[in-house]
Amino acid sequence: MDKWYTRKETAIWSWVTLLGAIVLLTQVVLAGRTSGAEAVEPAFSVERTAPLSAAPTPARRIDHSVAVTELLVDAIIQIESAGNPRCVGSAGERGLMQIKSGTWRQTSASVFGKAVPFDRAFDPAMNRRIGSAYLSDLHRFLVKHREQWKGDERSLLLAAYNAGPNALKRAGFNVTRLSSHTQSYVERASALHDMYLASLDKGDNGLQLTLAIHARQDS
Repeated sequence: MDKWYTRKETAIWSWVTLLGAIVLLTQVVLAGRTSGAEAVEPAFSVERTAPLSAAPTPARRIDHSVAVTELLVDAIIQIESAGNPRCVGSAGERGLMQIKSGTWRQTSASVFGKAVPFDRAFDPAMNRRIGSAYLSDLHRFLVKHREQWKGDERSLLLAAYNAGPNALKRAGFNVTRLSSHTQSYVERASALHDMYLASLDKGDNGLQLTLAIHARQDS
């Protein structure tokens, strides 16, 4: 771990790239929201059995910025459910990204114009799509309060996903004022995301295969 963070310090990722990636994801989500009821069915559905085996959210082009965001979603999935699409949390959260019923109802209605039944949360592709849309909503929330940030963008986004945007706002957008559980969540998800980013940078074969499948499905 010490060796990893030394390397990290000498090759700091620009979070301007992450901002651009999430903005791009927002554009993709908004495009999907204008497509009406026909968009309810995902373009494809791949069962997730390994950290990088799930189909990413469809996008028009696969570039580094999109990959950064997709890998953040991958990291969240691993922390939330260990990649188990049938996972149910202690508060009733469902699926890969462990989405609560209220969040599912509100976000799916925003994406598709009407709420998608919560049973669909066990569909890996649908869960990822709704979870990614919710992450995009959280990012817009953060942007509106940028002047209040007391930490880096990724940490605040992960904290908002885990603790909720209202809790983060009450904490003054300061992760250190949130629970130890949320702080640990942010640290673990950030470290996993960094590991995935390193694989992307090195051209890891498994990651390249995933992105290639993504590109073929989108063509």
